Amino acid sequence: MFKKSLYLFGLLFLGMTLLTQAVQSQQLKIGYVDMQRLQAGYKEFVVSQDKYDQQRKIWQDRYSTLRAEILTMREELQRQSNVLNEAKKKEKEQQIDAKIEEYQKFDSTIAGPGGEDARLQEELLKPLMEKIDTAIRLVALRDGYSLILKYTETILKYTEASDVLFADEKMDVSDKVLALLNKQ
Repeated sequence: MFKKSLYLFGLLFLGMTLLTQAVQSQQLKIGYVDMQRLQAGYKEFVVSQDKYDQQRKIWQDRYSTLRAEILTMREELQRQSNVLNEAKKKEKEQQIDAKIEEYQKFDSTIAGPGGEDARLQEELLKPLMEKIDTAIRLVALRDGYSLILKYTETILKYTEASDVLFADEKMDVSDKVLALLNKQ
């Protein structure tokens, strides 16, 4: 833990030294973009996020249906356990195993590596994130920013969700980026 703190302090010191030297050689113009506000205000992103959420709801309903079917089948087997012969018990157990396998296959298809969830995110959201990146670059070049940072307000402080721990609101260029995005 001490080594990590020392390492982080060294990086911070080096960064501050380099930043000080850069400021001395030229005046830096720094801004930040609030990514949550940007995504919530970018109309195309909101529409795509809604499509993504609707599909996730369909998948979630299918998960629930499969789980309920498995539970019902198990309860039925347990209730009828005393009156079924071994062959019928085995048949019901095989049906339950097949339903569990169906659930696992569905889960793998949706949530597994390269699954439908990842593919849909890639299809719907990645092009919009690229547009956001392009708009940020255009605002930076147009308005002479040397550096624009990502800011994401989090409920839990000290998480890696944000690259900026504090910034003056005057440095927020989110509205400029949003205006450019929504104008397209």
